Amino acid sequence: MIDQSTEIKKMWDIFRVDLDMVLELRALWPNGIDGTRRPRTEHFRPCDYSSIEACKRAFETRALELNGLGHNVYTVMNPIKPDFTGDAAKDEHILCRRLLLVDIDRSGDTKVPASQPELDAAHSLAIRVKASLAERGFSAPIMVMSGNGYHLYYGLADLENTLSAARGIRATLHTLSRLFDNSVVSVDTTVFNASRITKVPGTLMRKGVETNGRPYRIAVVCDEA
Repeated sequence: MIDQSTEIKKMWDIFRVDLDMVLELRALWPNGIDGTRRPRTEHFRPCDYSSIEACKRAFETRALELNGLGHNVYTVMNPIKPDFTGDAAKDEHILCRRLLLVDIDRSGDTKVPASQPELDAAHSLAIRVKASLAERGFSAPIMVMSGNGYHLYYGLADLENTLSAARGIRATLHTLSRLFDNSVVSVDTTVFNASRITKVPGTLMRKGVETNGRPYRIAVVCDEA
């Protein structure tokens, strides 16, 4: 049994929090679920709390609350500019590129939860991608089972948020896709934008209607090195 309140704290191993940054929480109602709810976007600024840790705890509490109400919960994976005052952050609001996301999911229809064989295939491909990038000098990523696939997060040492950086990341993802895609699972080439939202570990990911053999799963940070 996964303790969500414990698991969600592992998100900070991926998403570093600085005192002057803005954290964005995005809660989206799942497609295919009866009824609709408006998207919710909320921001957390460490400077508004007694400490960075207090800000993290507030984010965790709200994320689990919204997840418990039926929303899928995401966060913007790159740091937002400190002077941001808008609703949902866009690419121009991103301070720098801190992470490269390699998102491995099923090929074809992804409107329902993954089966275990599909999830196993995504894990196998993630291991192959990780080994290939290690041979090319990439540092070890943090791996997350996203609920329906696997994410690899690579640190980028706060690259400047430029069009050139976007093109480089997109090219990297297309190269990985060309090398590793197969008929069951593939590398998502669309996740190169600076303001990309990504799943919050410790939250239940709902995709369509779960059925026998295609259950909802909690996203978890993997312990494997």
